[in-house]
Amino acid sequence: MLETARSRLVEGLVRHLLRPVAGRGRQARPPLPSGRRMLLLHLDGVGRRQLEHAMERGYAPTLRTLVERGPYRVSPCRSGAPTSTPAFQAGLLYGGDHDIPGYTWFDKRRGREVRMDRGHDARHLEEELARTGTPLLHGGSVYCSIFSGGAPLRRWALSGWNEELCAEDFGMEELSNAPLLPQARDVLAATMVHSATAGRIAGALGMDVASGLVEAARWVRRVRSMQHEPQFLLHRVLTECLFAEFAANSCVIDIARGTPIVYACFIGYDEYAHRRGPYSRMALLKLWELDRMLGRIIAAVNALPELGYELYLFSDHGQAATKPAELVLGESLGEHLLADGRTAGSPTVAFGGAGGGEAAAVAAQARWYRRVASVLPGTLGKAALAWARHVAKALDAAQPDHADGPLLVVPAGDIAHVYSTEVPHPLREPEIRVRHAGLLERCAKSPAVGFTLVRGEKGPLALRGDRRLELDRPQDALEMAHGVGHPLAAVYARDLLRMRSAGDVILLGTAAPCGETVAYPFEFGSHGGLAPDQLDTFMIHPEELGEGAFASVVRPQDLHRFFLERSGRPFRQLPRDAREEAPCAS
Repeated sequence: MLETARSRLVEGLVRHLLRPVAGRGRQARPPLPSGRRMLLLHLDGVGRRQLEHAMERGYAPTLRTLVERGPYRVSPCRSGAPTSTPAFQAGLLYGGDHDIPGYTWFDKRRGREVRMDRGHDARHLEEELARTGTPLLHGGSVYCSIFSGGAPLRRWALSGWNEELCAEDFGMEELSNAPLLPQARDVLAATMVHSATAGRIAGALGMDVASGLVEAARWVRRVRSMQHEPQFLLHRVLTECLFAEFAANSCVIDIARGTPIVYACFIGYDEYAHRRGPYSRMALLKLWELDRMLGRIIAAVNALPELGYELYLFSDHGQAATKPAELVLGESLGEHLLADGRTAGSPTVAFGGAGGGEAAAVAAQARWYRRVASVLPGTLGKAALAWARHVAKALDAAQPDHADGPLLVVPAGDIAHVYSTEVPHPLREPEIRVRHAGLLERCAKSPAVGFTLVRGEKGPLALRGDRRLELDRPQDALEMAHGVGHPLAAVYARDLLRMRSAGDVILLGTAAPCGETVAYPFEFGSHGGLAPDQLDTFMIHPEELGEGAFASVVRPQDLHRFFLERSGRPFRQLPRDAREEAPCAS
């Protein structure tokens, strides 16, 4: 009842107050070439199982009503591999093939890490995407995305984050850009809506910080680790108090203006699911908050049916409940793989000269501190363990101060990339066995690794214990599909191995021998790999498209083609030789 009253209030304000002002402003826009307008709302990290779980338990009442009462339906969809936001957004917003193996990776050619939480890395990658793809958001708006998708104002995407802000970014162009009256309408519309944004943020900020501190203290007592907690507190304030509110209200302004295509990514649930688990109460409560914000946007669409907005609500990937590798192995993945001598697993796999150089020395040092921590009492033991973890961070090639050595590891959710630094190109299996004897055996028999992917001489391979699966052979592909629990597991494994920037060895935590999906960082919800909960997503769409309209989607590029056709814009098809010569992302 309260939600219905809130929706009607928003509808009235948008139709009778905001639309008359914004619709006659300088930023009012005509529809797409097809005559449609599209609203693309992205719920980061919410898989199909998580959505169904939330709907059944009352954490997504707006979305449930949208589907049950119409005029919308929910269709199964798939995320593609890797199950990672930058890979999904690259495919959705630009189409074409990309070379993005996760959220972080190591660029062997340049000898440095690449991170999608850094503006200059995102901007460099987007320049390559724009050269080889077709921007989807030309003439539209983008909010809280890694890439801009061709939107004219990209400062609310990470790729444009460090560009100087101006009044236009807030919907208020400089008054010197006459005519004055339409300009004043833009200023008034933005002021009306974003004053509400500021009020909501100010009212919630103190409460969110206080409740976050209390909840974090309880969690630390439960898991006996403070790993990621300070950073998580910062992120939860940003996602709760700043980004989500701003994105939701900006969408409302754009709808009132008639902006032809709007894309907004809502990132809060994903962060909570990483730290507390995808089905935890904290993650579901965050989803409930996002559901209320989405209700505001949907009410704005309903208030202006004459604008013909088509609403699409979807996710980039799901989350799998995971167990951190450190709790399985008793040490970090870097220590497990790069230290010389014995390692966790049964039977123990010898690996002479594993990391070599500084990497092996750092791994041995971190192990030594862990042994010290196990015999020290109370606070001293905790301090020694914290220092062991700190030392082990140098083994992560996604960190700027990674240790030097012939092997580097990038833990990225329930997927990890292992790189040989001795050559700048991807290695095939025979060369790995020569250069790094025993590495593949150690990986394939680790209790924290479900499948080890490697480029074979004749095609992609998956190693599991003593099994060797040639993924181009139907029977071996079927065996991997059964092991992972998803029919397209081998297809996505091949996709990963085709990426130049992917590791020489790729580790999957799905179907690990320990009986659980393993996360290689210290987190309790993960994505990036091939777990069914991550691969199977959803699309809420207009019912006119029919039942299961997106069931055939295999990769985000399929969504790009659909939305591009729906917009009435041509697809830019590169000549074959241009596609082959296009530079790889780095």
